[in-house]
Amino acid sequence: MVFPHKEFEKASCRDANIEKGLLADMFDFIEKEKLDIHSMILLKDGAKVFDAYAPGYYRYHNEEIYSISKSFTSVAIGICQDKGLLKVDDFILSFFKDSVKEPTPGYEKITIKHLLTMSVGQEKDILQDLSPKDDAIDKFFHVNLVHEPGTVFMYNNSATFILSAIVTKVTRKSTNDFLAEVLYPILEIEKPVWDSFDGISMGAFGMKLNTIDMAKFGLLLVNDGLWKDTQVVSKAYLDEAGKSHISTKNWDNPRDQYGYGYQFWMNDFGDYRAAGWLKQYIVINKRFNVVFVTQAKEEKELLDLFSNFILPALEKGWLYDNVSLREYIRKFEGRHHE
Repeated sequence: MVFPHKEFEKASCRDANIEKGLLADMFDFIEKEKLDIHSMILLKDGAKVFDAYAPGYYRYHNEEIYSISKSFTSVAIGICQDKGLLKVDDFILSFFKDSVKEPTPGYEKITIKHLLTMSVGQEKDILQDLSPKDDAIDKFFHVNLVHEPGTVFMYNNSATFILSAIVTKVTRKSTNDFLAEVLYPILEIEKPVWDSFDGISMGAFGMKLNTIDMAKFGLLLVNDGLWKDTQVVSKAYLDEAGKSHISTKNWDNPRDQYGYGYQFWMNDFGDYRAAGWLKQYIVINKRFNVVFVTQAKEEKELLDLFSNFILPALEKGWLYDNVSLREYIRKFEGRHHE
């Protein structure tokens, strides 16, 4: 595994043992379908096979990553557990016993793990309905519970906000400030903008990052939490985070029906991903030691790029041909949609 020093090392398709023609076909597919992809990067063994940026975007262009923020919150929880500040089996009310008055019955059963796996059992997600005057934590503990904790998946931004609030409780810092001490400097990521509510990082969304920094985070994940000689977050935590703990068969999108881990979605083609609205992705593939990142504003499914082109190219391996992948990337970077 190679790690970047300011920039990722480059790997040719031959060095990465990946079939170049299928990658060229992928760029043709993107053009044909007029997919609104802003940027992409593919890492193999930590080296960059390619990166590509649409007109108007560039390597260090920070964009809202939406729910990929959740995966950063998960890693913050993992680091807190590694430091002995909490356990995922802790009951969440224990962190707020001095501030939450008369919670709705049933919340005494809910653990951090239920928050991580979106299986709290609440009737609804209230985070987007909050006003600036609201006590977000108190309101969370007064939402009706309609399912036994740990039994039903319901996508819940409020659950992630409470995870972020727990990080703040045990570290006395916002999640963003905490990660600015224990994550960002190690990965050489500049501290990002992350929206907050009442001094608590939103957790569920509101972070802005660029494709390169997303890829660094993905490289940490695919390497089991180890960055060079530093174990940033334990392999034991990531092993749990990256496997399914709750069924998502009730979810609308077929690609999202393969289970949910600790703020990560399971892939139908193996391993897991961090995912945000409009197809922001950090795809983790440990079989080939690969990270694939997209930033986009697209409704169509971009996971097809990985399952239909990148994965078969990895399985096929290097074959000599006269295709110039650089030419396809230049075309992507110079394209425009009518």
